Amino acid sequence: MKEEASVARCILVVEDNEEVRSILVDAFEAAGYCVLYAGHGEEAFEVMGRSKCTVDVIVTDLRMPVMDGLEFAIKIRSDRRYAGIPMVLLSATPIRSSTENLAVFSAVLLKPCSLTRLISTVEAVCATKGE
Repeated sequence: MKEEASVARCILVVEDNEEVRSILVDAFEAAGYCVLYAGHGEEAFEVMGRSKCTVDVIVTDLRMPVMDGLEFAIKIRSDRRYAGIPMVLLSATPIRSSTENLAVFSAVLLKPCSLTRLISTVEAVCATKGE
């Protein structure tokens, strides 16, 4: 029983693999999220710009064509409209622990990762933001 169910959080899933993206979209919809999605960072930025829903959290892959996850995250952080949105990196590629990389992501998870862990991580970064 969730009393807040009438106000669903909006998540943006950025993943170039269609099968993985579909699984993530289904999992977050089942968890009660409004889900937007894109196949790479440039498309994701466009989706955010034209969406009527305010994105509360972003889950992104690292390695993608056109604009990868790190480039996308840096672009998000440098845009006043989106800079405060928590971002979760979900990637099969370990990311270097540089200060810049750690500053742009709220959490980093390595694939394979259980959907339960991913959803709980997303919920935790949203709670940390104070939502």
